[in-house]
Amino acid sequence: MLLDRTEQLTSELNNFKTLLASSNESQDYIKRNNDLKIIVVYVEKMSEIVSLFRKQGFLIEIDTIINYPIELFKTLYKNWEDDKKSIIQRNDFFRRIQWNTIEAELVSTLQKQWEEYIDVNKPNINKETLDVFEQIPDFSSVVNNLKEKLELLNEYKKSLPTNDSDFQLVISTSSEMKNLIEQLESKNIPDSVSNFLKKAGTYEGIDLSEITTEILDWLKANKLIHLCQVKFRK
Repeated sequence: MLLDRTEQLTSELNNFKTLLASSNESQDYIKRNNDLKIIVVYVEKMSEIVSLFRKQGFLIEIDTIINYPIELFKTLYKNWEDDKKSIIQRNDFFRRIQWNTIEAELVSTLQKQWEEYIDVNKPNINKETLDVFEQIPDFSSVVNNLKEKLELLNEYKKSLPTNDSDFQLVISTSSEMKNLIEQLESKNIPDSVSNFLKKAGTYEGIDLSEITTEILDWLKANKLIHLCQVKFRK
């Protein structure tokens, strides 16, 4: 009787162990399935953003970024073909793929091209130059508009575009800025003064030899001479 009871308990224990193993396998399967879903989302998102850039004429080279995960996936897929249960087993694919790193590398590549796109299209004028122009009462309204649009373009740089309209927005904003700059240049400013104002607002500044009597007289007439100072280069 005791022996029969022991055999029954042993049998039940074995059944429990089998059930537990099956349960663990199921959990692993769910984990793998969720991992694959995440990867699909990553790939779809990556494909969409790359397609968007290529549609705008960008040459986006991603082979060096995705070759490694592709080779890993080929190995994983072969394992599945050889053994359908391999999906529930731990393997190197999910440990080594490091998809966050791949995504970060792609984003870095696209971000650089996006910033270059904005810089190439926007007018060659900076905030420091506009600060100088702003001191002239007749220019304040135009300069304020320019500053707002320059700030808007700088804001665009902080995130990648999501659709075609983002690219068009850069073009239209840059075009509006160019029209505003033309308004500044139409204020009867001598060419030498205009050149001085543009250079003076940059980090490099302007050579002392380029400052003429005409520039000094114009600065005095517009009460801007107090904003100017001479510095030695280090």
